[in-house]
Amino acid sequence: MKNKLKYWLKQIAQTLLMLLLISMAMDWWRSPSAPINAAEMPFTTLYQNENNTLAKASANQTLVLYFWGTWCGICKHTSPVIDDLRADGVSVLGVAWGSGSNAQIRQYLQQHNLQFDTINDENGQWSRLWGVKVTPTIVLIKNGKIVHSTTGLASYWGLKTRLALANWQS
Repeated sequence: MKNKLKYWLKQIAQTLLMLLLISMAMDWWRSPSAPINAAEMPFTTLYQNENNTLAKASANQTLVLYFWGTWCGICKHTSPVIDDLRADGVSVLGVAWGSGSNAQIRQYLQQHNLQFDTINDENGQWSRLWGVKVTPTIVLIKNGKIVHSTTGLASYWGLKTRLALANWQS
C-alpha cells in the first residue's frame, strides 16, 4: 500500500512538472515583443479620450496589458478574471483586437459586465507591433518595461502570483 501511494505521488509530481515546463515553453515561444518606442506610444481608450502612454500608465505600478477579442473563445473565460483583477485595484488596459467599432466593443463589454478600459485595435496595428500571435495574451508592464507575459487561459490566482512576483522583482 505504501509503495503504491509513493508510486502515484511520484507520477503526479512528474506530470505536474512536465505541464509546468510545457506551459513555460509555450509562453516563451508565444511571448510578444514590445516595439522600440512602446513605453511612449500614445493611446486613447474607449472611456478616456485623453492621450496616455504605457510609461505613464505603468509608473510605479504593474499594469496588466490584455490583448483579447470579442471573437475569442478562451477570452470569454479569461476576461472576467482580468476584470476581477481590475476590481481588486490592479491597473488593467485591454487591447480589443479585430473586434469591431468602439460602439460594438462597448456593447460587448456591457453585455458581459466587464469594466476594464480598452483600446480599440480594430485593424490589428497594436497587435502586429507587439508581435502578438494568439489571444488572449497578457503582458505585465512596470515603469514602461515588460516584466512578464503569458498566453492562453489564465486563472485569477495564477495572475495574482505573477503580479506579486513582478512587484517583488522590480
